[in-house]
Amino acid sequence: MQVKVAGYNIDSSLIARLDSEVATPEVLSAAYARISRSKKSVEELRFEALEHIAKARNSNEKIIFEMGHASVAEHAVFNLDLIGISRHLTELVQRSRLASFTEKSQRYVTFEKDYLVPAELKKDTELSDGYTELCDALFKEYSQSTELLTEHLAKCNPELDKRTLLTLAKEDARYILPLATKTQMGMTINCRSLEVLLTRLNQSPLQEAKQLYELIYTQVSEIAPSLLRYTDATKDCFCLPELDFVPSTTLPAKLPHSQLLFATDNADARIMALLYFEQGKGDLKSLEQHFASLSPEEQSELWQGFFKGLKPWQKMPRAFELMEFEYLVTLSESAWAQLKRHRTATLIKASTEQQNTEIIIPKSIQQIGRADEWKRLFKEVKSYRTALPRHLGAYLHLNAESTSVYAKLNLRELYHFSRLRCDEHAQWEIRDLALQMVEQAKPHAPFATSRLGGKSQFDTL
Repeated sequence: MQVKVAGYNIDSSLIARLDSEVATPEVLSAAYARISRSKKSVEELRFEALEHIAKARNSNEKIIFEMGHASVAEHAVFNLDLIGISRHLTELVQRSRLASFTEKSQRYVTFEKDYLVPAELKKDTELSDGYTELCDALFKEYSQSTELLTEHLAKCNPELDKRTLLTLAKEDARYILPLATKTQMGMTINCRSLEVLLTRLNQSPLQEAKQLYELIYTQVSEIAPSLLRYTDATKDCFCLPELDFVPSTTLPAKLPHSQLLFATDNADARIMALLYFEQGKGDLKSLEQHFASLSPEEQSELWQGFFKGLKPWQKMPRAFELMEFEYLVTLSESAWAQLKRHRTATLIKASTEQQNTEIIIPKSIQQIGRADEWKRLFKEVKSYRTALPRHLGAYLHLNAESTSVYAKLNLRELYHFSRLRCDEHAQWEIRDLALQMVEQAKPHAPFATSRLGGKSQFDTL
């Protein structure tokens, strides 16, 4: 056996010192694409690709776009710094499932008054001025709430250091910030996923999205021209006719809120049967019938033995993916920013442009007497948004505003979600939501779900 590191990501300043003609990930895509049809070693194939860049690019285009083997493009990976984009645009970018993102956190970083004014507004002085005044007011309130919260928390928790107090204050003060707030992120993405992302940006009506498309496409296509092709916007695709009725938009009385819509039946027996089937212990159907016939006491003993020795960082076996849950959750934009990180789940968010929203005001904001001011600002924001084109109104949605999300998770994903989000160190709102989701799941498979919970609860589960 041999293992050779064929390539790895390094800083672009180091790449710039290399021969720019061959410093491209296209050679890896071209070499790996030929592995399935060549007797040559992969090392020889990589050497040939490096020696003949034009031939490698031609090979990529033929294999990826003519033959349809798009997975070849996944061997080319880019690290992209996205600087000064709005929180609203991050929603569009971070829909990419097969990519990695690390974003500037509003929990840990103090945000200065830095927000995006959409280019679409700059021709209308009156609208632009109103937009700027509101954003300035929201950032002023953020600063004031942070200061008051820090003082309040210091009185209630004299044992905490200044850094911890400030972090806790910002965690709640950020709820008043708009989605226009500028941020930055690091993104790692393969070329196949990048092509999908570029298409999505190109289809967006936002000029900010179009600008990001141009910046990414120009730079990446210069390095790897053979790996990007289908990024044109298709405006006539997936169009829906207008509804002839007005659907209900009633919000839950308590926010955040989780409603379980569906759970797989007989999951305890089916998962256990699949675990034994994986080890070649018998026919899947007969195994399932056997485990379904066991008494609750026998099932409990079986599952306790299965979970014995489980550590909080361990992933559940794939058999747990058999059980699926569908939820309709209502949470703040701030909590959604955390939920959306669980990209292996199916997460479909209702459009920010058309939702009936309320704000979730942290208890700490009420305790320092700023709740009425927050409500006043929210009322002003909602009123002003009616004057904006619908697709621009989302920039002035607050982190505190509620949003609805359809979430489909299998039990394996729910375990990962609960370990992180039910933990005592999790942010209070996402923890409240996660606890609701877990409690709603448990009755449908009491044995398979028995170890759901946060890392901090693990020894008591």
